[in-house]
Amino acid sequence: MEMYDVLIVGGSTTGCWFAEKMAENGSKVLVIEKQLPDDVSRTYDIFHMGEAEMERFGLDTLDEDNPVREFRFEHSSMISPYGTYYKRGADSPVIGLHKHDYIMLMAEKAKAKGAEFIYGADFKDFIYDANGKIAGAKFMTADGEQSAYAKIVADCSGIPSVARRKLPDSSPVCNFTITPKDILYVVLYYVKYLDENVKPREYDGFFMQYKAWSAPAGEGYDAILGIGGSYSYEYAEEIFNEQYSKNVKYPDYEVKKVEKGMTPYHRSVYSFVDDGFIAMGDAACLTKPTCGEGCTSSLVQGEIAVEVISKLLKEKLPLTKENMWSINSRYMKAQGKDFDFMRPLLMGVVSLTYEEAEYMFANDIVFSEKLFGGMEDNNLSLKGNDVAMWLGKIAAAVAKKKISSDSIGKVIKGLRQAVEIGALYDKYPELPEDFPAWKEKADKKWAEIGTLADTCDPEILKKLGIA
Repeated sequence: MEMYDVLIVGGSTTGCWFAEKMAENGSKVLVIEKQLPDDVSRTYDIFHMGEAEMERFGLDTLDEDNPVREFRFEHSSMISPYGTYYKRGADSPVIGLHKHDYIMLMAEKAKAKGAEFIYGADFKDFIYDANGKIAGAKFMTADGEQSAYAKIVADCSGIPSVARRKLPDSSPVCNFTITPKDILYVVLYYVKYLDENVKPREYDGFFMQYKAWSAPAGEGYDAILGIGGSYSYEYAEEIFNEQYSKNVKYPDYEVKKVEKGMTPYHRSVYSFVDDGFIAMGDAACLTKPTCGEGCTSSLVQGEIAVEVISKLLKEKLPLTKENMWSINSRYMKAQGKDFDFMRPLLMGVVSLTYEEAEYMFANDIVFSEKLFGGMEDNNLSLKGNDVAMWLGKIAAAVAKKKISSDSIGKVIKGLRQAVEIGALYDKYPELPEDFPAWKEKADKKWAEIGTLADTCDPEILKKLGIA
């Protein structure tokens, strides 16, 4: 049986990128992908990535005349519920790409560096050595069950997390299932405006209260109107039809195409590594808290992982959790703390009524350019004094009866929990032996915080028979 340095489960964006970088560093790499080549990442046609992020992580931005690259546009804004106020995001150009075609190009780049790919390969279980440590994987193909040994198995399988969920409860890597409550179900409406004089780019932006947005869609369409919701596509569609479309006035349009897909919306796993194992990308819930995007945000962790694992392999050191633990601690400082800090805060602000959110937009409370500008490029600069300033403004809003005491209680709770998460993540253990005690505190805190699904409209849930 052939021996690999790295066996990657999943050949989409994170899996292909990790394969390329590890092969480039001299590792022997195998990628197993459940789908056949023609079916990989077909959920969406167009997806967007920040140009600066692409350049940082070595992703090819492609020439303008390349058919895989559809367009390039400047920043989008965060917009208030009734479309009155705009908070400008970072001035970072965004590239629109055909997702399937781009991922296949990524796969070809990885192959050119020496990585091997097996498509139609369905992961079944780990292979363990005589000491009970992960030593590879078993997978099914059209030719039957196959096996491959590797020094490390990387789970890049996305929401199914097929390898991570096989880990024992004793593993430092969380083995939870990503349930419908932990998923953002996304519906994309590709539209054509009926009035040819409409300038579609004037409507680009993101609406936090609805988890909705307008963005370029490529040739043949004027825009993508997107919406995300917890539990189901039906819930997202209800928000789109009954709230978003009624409160935000777009020019008359015709829906030309509809696409549906999912992204995890859950705090990241606490530890990415165990002996001979690492969780990456959507399988580790590495998505932006504001919108659920994960293509480039997951590569912050990936960049650290490539450096640490490549160094260990070159020095012929075992890929144990102890030797790879710095991937955890470095990621938490680089991005993890900021992302998970944001989750309870955003849960608080999306609980506001639309009128209350409009007031907060107008007065730069939470909905600020400082905050959302940083979120575009994973570079939050939010500090404790920002939270203190918001609390002062919130107190004034309550006094003026611009925000109800019930709503303000939810916002303040979110702010408090955000600060507490930040303080907890500041103390993320540098050594795995200190992890269990930290994990116990983190579990207790996240149980108190809950999830974004807790902010869903109860009437719509009742209508759909969800709650």
